[in-house]
Amino acid sequence: MNRINLLELKYLNNLSDILNFFDCEEFVEIINCNIFVDKKIKVTSNLIHKDKYITHYEQFLFNLDNYISFIKNHVFIDQIELRYIIYNTLFNKYNKILFDSMYYYENPLKYINEFKKMFSYKYEVNYNLLRNYINLEKFTFEELISFLNNNKKRANVFFENISKDNLHLYSEIINYLQ
Repeated sequence: MNRINLLELKYLNNLSDILNFFDCEEFVEIINCNIFVDKKIKVTSNLIHKDKYITHYEQFLFNLDNYISFIKNHVFIDQIELRYIIYNTLFNKYNKILFDSMYYYENPLKYINEFKKMFSYKYEVNYNLLRNYINLEKFTFEELISFLNNNKKRANVFFENISKDNLHLYSEIINYLQ
């Protein structure tokens, strides 16, 4: 699907964010690696969708849009930094929820729980690495959100690619933030 077809999906609240992701190689790969079934997904909201059915690809975009909205409803930081965090939380084992064929409004609680896991995954991986080197408190999802909202200027640090090669730098930054 190309950008022209995406622009027809007027019900997407975060279309500019989604379009931005199409410029990222990892995002394009994740879409190309997932086979979108030709089946149609029945929708229960005529207010959002003009038809009674959407394609699996449209469902993916709708789920992605809901994930972005979920994050934006919780994290109140600069838009560019927020987009960076969303991008960094897209690529993990919990992103399968984006490809789920169950319509979002059939079970929004399922989606919300999976969105929390998806969002927190990179933080947890980084926490497990960092805790061996610095004194670090592990946050619940709610505590992490609160921390991000209170440390707006470097909120993204917990979602970056922390490794043993750059551990010293991140240890200093996180010690400073805490």
